[in-house]
Amino acid sequence: MKIPKVQSVCLILACVAATGLIGCGKTDEASKKHEAITFMAPYLDVDSFIEEVHKTYPEIELEVVPYSGANTTVYLNTILEENDLPDICTLSLYDPELQDLSDRMLDLSGYAFTDNYVESRLKEVSDDGAIYMLPSAYNCFGITYNKTLLEKHGWTLPQSFQELEQLAKEAEDAGVQLCLPQIQYPGYGFQYLCNIADTGFLSSLDGRQWRKDYLSGKANVSDTKGMMDSMEYIKKWKELGMLDGSNSDPIDDAVTKDDFIKGNTLFMLGSQNGITDSDATTDEFGLMPYLSEDGSQNVYILSVGRYYGLNKKLEDDSQKLEDALKVMEVLSTVEGTSSLYPEASLKASLLPFKDAKADDTYYGDIADAINAGNTAPLIYSGWENTLVTTGTKMLEYMQDKATIEDVVKQLEDDQESVVNNKPEVITTTTEVISQENCAKLVGRCFAEATDSDLALVSLGTWISGNGLNQNNDCVSMKMYAGDITVDDLSAMIPTGWTRTIQTVSLTGKQIQALYEEGYDAVGTGKNYPYMLVNPEDMELEDGKTYQVAISGISEKLASETEVTDSGIVGMDAAKEFFGQFKTLSEADAEWK
Repeated sequence: MKIPKVQSVCLILACVAATGLIGCGKTDEASKKHEAITFMAPYLDVDSFIEEVHKTYPEIELEVVPYSGANTTVYLNTILEENDLPDICTLSLYDPELQDLSDRMLDLSGYAFTDNYVESRLKEVSDDGAIYMLPSAYNCFGITYNKTLLEKHGWTLPQSFQELEQLAKEAEDAGVQLCLPQIQYPGYGFQYLCNIADTGFLSSLDGRQWRKDYLSGKANVSDTKGMMDSMEYIKKWKELGMLDGSNSDPIDDAVTKDDFIKGNTLFMLGSQNGITDSDATTDEFGLMPYLSEDGSQNVYILSVGRYYGLNKKLEDDSQKLEDALKVMEVLSTVEGTSSLYPEASLKASLLPFKDAKADDTYYGDIADAINAGNTAPLIYSGWENTLVTTGTKMLEYMQDKATIEDVVKQLEDDQESVVNNKPEVITTTTEVISQENCAKLVGRCFAEATDSDLALVSLGTWISGNGLNQNNDCVSMKMYAGDITVDDLSAMIPTGWTRTIQTVSLTGKQIQALYEEGYDAVGTGKNYPYMLVNPEDMELEDGKTYQVAISGISEKLASETEVTDSGIVGMDAAKEFFGQFKTLSEADAEWK
C-alpha cells in the first residue's frame, strides 16, 4: 500500500522564487557561500560532468559520494531504504507502481527542466502526476534482424506476428534460418517470456494489475486468463522457430552472435545484439520490436541505466535547494548527461531528451517509434527470486527439455519466495558499522581464510582525475543496522561474487611503506588509502616477512613481489566469517 503523498510544491516554489530560479532577478553569487551539493554517480565520468556544471554555474561545488563496489543496485537500494541519501540521488532500478518515494524525494514535475524530456519517458516515471526520479541514458531491446538478407530476397520487415508467419514460410523455402536466440544466461529466458507477454496482456492495465497481485500473492498464473493466453502465444513463437534454442550456444552468447552474422539467419534474440563495425561482416542490421499477433501492440523493451532525483531534505535549505536544482537543470540536457558517458557508450544508448540526436546510435532508425511510446519497461524489480529458476525453465522449454506447462508451474512454485523475498540472513548488525570498520572486518575475514598474518584492504573514495572506474578493489560502504544477506556482502567485499583472495609476502618495512603510500589503482599516482588490519597485539618488525591478504595490488607492487592466488572465493570466505557472528557490532572489527 502506498503512503499518501505529502505535497510540498508551494514551499519548494517559494524557496526557488526566493533564490532567483523563477523570474528574471539575479543575485550576487560572489557574495554567497555555497555549501557543497552531494552527488552520487558510480562508474560514470563525474569529472566531465562537474566541468559541464561549472560552464554555467561556476559557483556551485559538487562533492562526490563514492561507491565502486560490485553491487551498485543493492547499495543504492540500501541507502534509499535507510534514507541516508546524497542531495542528488540515483537509482539503477525504479518502478513508480511498486516504489513510493514521496517521503524521501522531491516532486520535480513543476520545474521547467522536465520539459526537456520526451513525453513518453516522463510518463514512465510518473507517479500519479508526481515525478520523483528522472531517467538518464537507456538501452533498447528488441529483435535484431539482418537488413541485407531481407533485401537480398526481396522480403519486407514484418509488422505483425501474422506477417512473421508468412515470412517464416518463405525463409524455409529459401533455406534461410529464421532465428537464433541467445541462451547463455537464465535471465534471458525470463525476459523472453515477459517481452512476448508484453505485446498483449502484461502491458495492459489488467496485466499491470496482475503483476502487482502476483508479487503480493493475490493472483497466480494458471487462474489468470491473460497470462494463460500469453503462454499460448509464446507456444506459437516456439512452434514458428523464433524460440528454437537447439542451434544456439548455451555457453557463450558471442558464439551465437558469430553464427548470426555469418549471414544466413534472419533474426536474433538476446542482449548481446549490437553489431558493430569491428564484427566480421559487411551486412547491415537493425532492431525491430517484439510483435503482437495483429501488430497493434508491438513493443520495444527499455532498460534505463540510471535515474536521478533530489533528496526531500533539501526543502530545509533554500540555498542548497537552488544549487541542486541548477545541477538537475544541467543533468537534464543532452550535454549534461552525455558528459557522464564515454562516446562508445553513447553510441549504444539513447537519451531521453527531445533534442537528442539518435543518428549516430544503434537505434537511429527506430528512435521515433521508441519516443512515440511503443515501449515496455524491462521487468526485473520484485521478480529477483524467480528470474533464475523460471528463466532456466524457459530456456529448457526452448531446448525441448521442458513444456510450457512446466514454465507455468515454475512461476507458481516460486511465488511464495517472490512474495516473501527473504534471502538467507548471514548475520545481523546491531548498529551502523563505519566504512573503516567494514574494511577491518573484511581484512580479518580474508586473512583468516588464507592463513595470513594480516591484511591490507584498500578503501573506496572518489579521486578527481582517476577516471570512470575509480578503485574496484576496495571496501566503499558502511553497513546499516539490520539483517545482512549475501547481496549485502556482494556490495561490500572487494571480490564481489566470484573473485578469489590474493596474498603477497612482504617485510614489515615494506608493509608500512605500502600502507603509507596507498593503492595506485589506475596508474595515475593518485592513490587510495589502505586499511592495515592486524591482531591488536602485533607489532610489525621491519626485517620480518609476513604473509599479507591484500585487496588492491598496483602494477608496481605486482612487479616487485610475487602475488599468490589463494583459490579461495572471497564470497565463500565472507559467508563463513560473517556467519559465525549471531550479531555484529563495531567492536567486532577489532582483531583480538
